[in-house]
Amino acid sequence: MIIKGGHSYQGYSVGILMFDNKLFPMPPGDVGNATSYPFPVLLRQIKGLEDNPYPPLTKADGSYTAEVQSCIDAAVQLERDGVRAIAMCCGFFSLIQPVLAKHVSIPVMTSPLMMLPVIQQMIHPDQKVLVVTAAAKLLTSEFFSAVGADLGHRIALAGLDDSKVFNAVCMGGTAISFEYDDLCKDVLNAIAGSREQDPDIGAVLLECTSLPPFANEVRSATGLPVFDFIACVEWLHRAVVPKRYSGYI
Repeated sequence: MIIKGGHSYQGYSVGILMFDNKLFPMPPGDVGNATSYPFPVLLRQIKGLEDNPYPPLTKADGSYTAEVQSCIDAAVQLERDGVRAIAMCCGFFSLIQPVLAKHVSIPVMTSPLMMLPVIQQMIHPDQKVLVVTAAAKLLTSEFFSAVGADLGHRIALAGLDDSKVFNAVCMGGTAISFEYDDLCKDVLNAIAGSREQDPDIGAVLLECTSLPPFANEVRSATGLPVFDFIACVEWLHRAVVPKRYSGYI
């Protein structure tokens, strides 16, 4: 049997593009913690990029903004280095899903928001999906429409906009530690508040890729199905490394 090389890195099914210079803790379950996955992942920073692109994605001359181009360049390099699929480190990267998919020849999954149309078909047609996000005030309709979802259709938002713990380490904060239980409490309170306002919620989607560590607590507190980005990446892995089945009949 002949096996082939030709890539700088081998044994990685999924490459994950990360922000540059982020030093806050990423516990197991966070997209940036390598132990979150049951298979090796190649984590790589996008040099100089400390925030996701926002509209507009192009300049006056029609070329991409520097932020978008840096994401494209990093994705292209990951493909050259041998990964079979690419994921991003923040749900707000949904905005550039069509752009990245056009510039590489391997599967790309930029955001948990890509799951929305599927989740909506799983639950009762009168129910909504509660999207839990780092900043509800910033998660505008463009981030949904880029991945085939509609913010105005069966979607509710719960944001951590007022969470002192979360904002101290993310969204411009520079702290490199946080109290896990306090952040968990803020996540659960945000969800509880949204459910009080809208009793028709039938599922929870953790849009923020730092929130999967709390998925079990969310499920216990709500009794609802909870979807997150680690599940997305595992699904992506299974697509490019299909499971070999064994057993008997």
